[in-house]
Amino acid sequence: MWLTVDGMRCLRGHESRLLCRAVASMLPECLAASNSNPESNATDRVYGIDWFDQWEAEQKIWLLEQVTTALLTEQTLLKPAAMWEATVDAIFQHVFEALVDEMDRDVAEGRELVVEDSNAASGLGGWQQSVMLVLQQQQRRAVSIDQCIDQSIDQKKEWRRRVMQISDRILGVASYHVVENYRDQDASKVAAFLEQKALPVDYLEQIPPVLGANEVLVLTQNIRQLLERHEHAG
Repeated sequence: MWLTVDGMRCLRGHESRLLCRAVASMLPECLAASNSNPESNATDRVYGIDWFDQWEAEQKIWLLEQVTTALLTEQTLLKPAAMWEATVDAIFQHVFEALVDEMDRDVAEGRELVVEDSNAASGLGGWQQSVMLVLQQQQRRAVSIDQCIDQSIDQKKEWRRRVMQISDRILGVASYHVVENYRDQDASKVAAFLEQKALPVDYLEQIPPVLGANEVLVLTQNIRQLLERHEHAG
């Protein structure tokens, strides 16, 4: 369960499918950079989100397992912490980056976007279509994509705005963004903010555990089984 803008709930439908797709794409990258894979020379991907980027690959896998379980099932309700919010942000940053890569490939290969119905997502590429379907689900109405094919606007900026709409609907206002502004100031300001937002005093102190290879294997299996159950669920 996750406390979203719409209340305590699990992700369903297109929301859950987009989440599953993103996590399924992130997991191999984390595994490739993990110490449990000594034959790989891969390095951790950087999303520009310090509260996620700073951890080791094994810790990121643990974060993804915990957050994905909380977002998709009723069995986990996570104690508020900066690391959870940052993980959700990283997942949707991955969605945006994957979508941009998809757009760049279309341009490089000379493919043009053709949309028969301006209120449908049927003419869009995979990641773009997934984002539009989630927006339609969240807003309970058809969402126009006319702006997305208008060459007079910054399309990537427009897609970032759309992905952030989805993230904001699930995550709300991420408190860790605000707390970061106070960290180099008087500690009492941090304490006052946490109290005001009813956040635990260890909100910034909770960190992912250091894991061994066997634990990473179990977590990876858990994630894959979870994604398999939910990626096609309604």
